[in-house]
Amino acid sequence: MAKYSDLVSFIVENVGGKDNILSVSHCMTRLRFHLKDYSLINEANIASNSKIATAQKAGGEYQVVVGTMVGEIHAELSSFLGLKSDDSQTAEKSDSLLNRIIQIITKSITPVLGVLMASGLIQGMLALLVACGVLKTTDGAYIILNVMGNALFNFFPIFLGYTAAKAFKMDGFVGMAIGACLVFPTILANLTSGDPLFTLFAGTIFSTPVYKTFFGIPVIFPATGYTSTVVPIIISMYFTSKFEKFLKNHIPDIVAFTIVPFLTIAVCVPLTILAVGPIANFLSLLITAVITYLNNLSPVITSIVVGIVYQPLVILGLHWPLITIGITNMGAVGSDYIIPMIFTASFTQTAVVLAVYCKTRDKKIKNICVPAMISGCFCIIEPAIYGITLPVKKRFAFSIAGATVGAVIISLFGAKMYAVSVGVLGTVAFINPNGDMGGFYIAIIATLISMVVSFLLTFFTFNEQNPGAISASGGDGTANLLIHSPLKGKTVKLENVQDASFSKGVLGKGIAISPSEGKLVAPCDGIVSNLFSTGHALGITSDDGCEILIHVGIDTVRLNGKYFTIRTKQGNRVKKGDLLVEFDIDAITKEGYSLITPVLVTNSDDYFDIVETTSESVDYLEQLIRVLPNKKENAGKLAEA
Repeated sequence: MAKYSDLVSFIVENVGGKDNILSVSHCMTRLRFHLKDYSLINEANIASNSKIATAQKAGGEYQVVVGTMVGEIHAELSSFLGLKSDDSQTAEKSDSLLNRIIQIITKSITPVLGVLMASGLIQGMLALLVACGVLKTTDGAYIILNVMGNALFNFFPIFLGYTAAKAFKMDGFVGMAIGACLVFPTILANLTSGDPLFTLFAGTIFSTPVYKTFFGIPVIFPATGYTSTVVPIIISMYFTSKFEKFLKNHIPDIVAFTIVPFLTIAVCVPLTILAVGPIANFLSLLITAVITYLNNLSPVITSIVVGIVYQPLVILGLHWPLITIGITNMGAVGSDYIIPMIFTASFTQTAVVLAVYCKTRDKKIKNICVPAMISGCFCIIEPAIYGITLPVKKRFAFSIAGATVGAVIISLFGAKMYAVSVGVLGTVAFINPNGDMGGFYIAIIATLISMVVSFLLTFFTFNEQNPGAISASGGDGTANLLIHSPLKGKTVKLENVQDASFSKGVLGKGIAISPSEGKLVAPCDGIVSNLFSTGHALGITSDDGCEILIHVGIDTVRLNGKYFTIRTKQGNRVKKGDLLVEFDIDAITKEGYSLITPVLVTNSDDYFDIVETTSESVDYLEQLIRVLPNKKENAGKLAEA
């Protein structure tokens, strides 16, 4: 049995079934669905699954965040759908042009991102070894390590030729062949040697000398070639995919196996070198020039904008174009200042999580914090975002604030990255290949300062974000906790509930309510620590550590979720009064079930006493239970408070 088979079948069922899925891809932590009908998504069910961090529609697709095991889940999902891992059906054409561009960039970059970062790390470590005097540039070890670090960058269009071809649903090996033509070892020297015939666009950023012609057509080949470029091969694959599709529709299958790739390469390689490549290269130069101009005009404003928008873009899965610009800069001039501006973001998320870990008393939250901090150190920040910071928006804002401070520091001191690498090991990418360590030290200082900012903001405001169940104080200052009514209706003493587990206090002390309205709200501030997929029962751990169980009806688990609509998700932070579950009172009653709802403090043994309201009826958020701290000497005073 496959490792994630239950999760895969659950996701497919709740996005509308197999027939509703047009295509599915993935990035570092999320599955990305293109669906025929987005109204068929059962968002409540998806939100209730503890194995799913979050889900949302963004960028013209439905994104399901499942964490760093996404690759395995995607492979099983593709098998379940009867697709190859890189196959898909016809994508939705109603998406905007911007959405389609973002999707193509994401599908082209993310498959190779791991190897890209590994190569960048090797380059950074090599620069560190040279700076420390361990290696010389003439050493055999340096030569081999240099090849290891630069091979991917030198032949990047070949890798992107494959991934972009797959993104456009064409033959990936044809894409590789076209990419290989762009970076063929002798093409640059042969097409840019000798005296130029003439120069196009002289005096502009697009100035290009022409040395050769192709049957009379000028060959506009960039002086640095297409090594490390991104945009040209992706645009080339767009036109190539159209031509390949045309050929497949008009060439008999008996000869298509050879003739289609032959004609595709024969036509599209010259087209790419003569037209698509130069235009795409000019576009890349224009983008680089605009960003350089803005950065030169005001590095502070540029870094502030990048620092503020990056993490929200991560939530939407729209951050890849920003990274692509950085890669383009690196290919054009050998260094980049955009990726450095977002470098500290993963560390500020980690700092916020560390502050929460230090302050919280909730063991479940602590358990979320530990893996989130570990993954954050390697620039996988979705667990921190969805598990800890985003549910309390101030925390997310504090992470942005710290990251923006870091971006400004890096920008002001002119630190650049010379390879694509992130996380704790990514600092070595700030070392100049000539051995200059200045950027490395700036990156370390900026990272530490940004982490301190985010940590302190979170640490010293934690009580404001974490008020817990509303508390009252006795005259001696000892607090007792108030649990408010999650329902409107008549109160029922627990001993009168027709279920021994509740009436005998086996599950804890408390009170029951016979609801008059079909809405269940949060009785306090806290975390949804347990949520049954059927919606009939849930647990909340208040910020003061009080564990509350709410069980809607007796034996209603047998309804298997029928007549219940979940409005929250396990692990969510909720505030008093937030809607948790809706249920159909009339329908459940007609099925023959009692709707008497016990509200229990399951860890009541941790407290001196549990005092229930004496009112015969309660409205939403009226005082229902008072929890007395386990201090006998103060019990009398508290009971009178």
